[in-house]
Amino acid sequence: MAALSLICSPLTFNWWLTPDTNVIDTYEAVPVGRETQTLWLDGLCPDEVQRVESAVMAAATRLPVPTRAVIVDRRGISDPDAWDSVALWDGTGVPLLPDKVLAPNPIAERIRRSAPGLRKEDAGGGGLSLLVPRHDPAA
Repeated sequence: MAALSLICSPLTFNWWLTPDTNVIDTYEAVPVGRETQTLWLDGLCPDEVQRVESAVMAAATRLPVPTRAVIVDRRGISDPDAWDSVALWDGTGVPLLPDKVLAPNPIAERIRRSAPGLRKEDAGGGGLSLLVPRHDPAA
C-alpha cells in the first residue's frame, strides 16, 4: 500500500501598522483541515498589541467554521508548537500560561482542566470560550 505525504512550508506575512512597526505572522497548514497561525507582537507598544489582539479575536469569532484556538502570549514565554497537542489534536498538556486563549468549548474545557490558573469568560456566542488568567500575570 502506498502512502501520500504532503508537506507544506509555512508562509510568513508581515503586516505594517505604521511605516516603522510591523507584525510577523506565520501560517502553517496541517493535515485534515487544521492549521496554525502565530503572531509575534513582542516588538509592538502596548496600544499596538491591544489593537492587533482585538482585531484577531474579532475576526476569529466571525469565522463560519470556528478556529481551533487563538493563543495570546504577550510575554513570549511559550513555544507556539507546544500548543499543537491541545489545540489541534486531543492532547491535554498545556504550556506555560498564556495571556488569553480563544477556543471552541470542547478545546477550552480541556485547556481549563489542565490549567486551573485560567478562568472562562463568554466570547460572545458561536460555541467559543475565552480563557484568561485568574490573576494578572504582570502583577
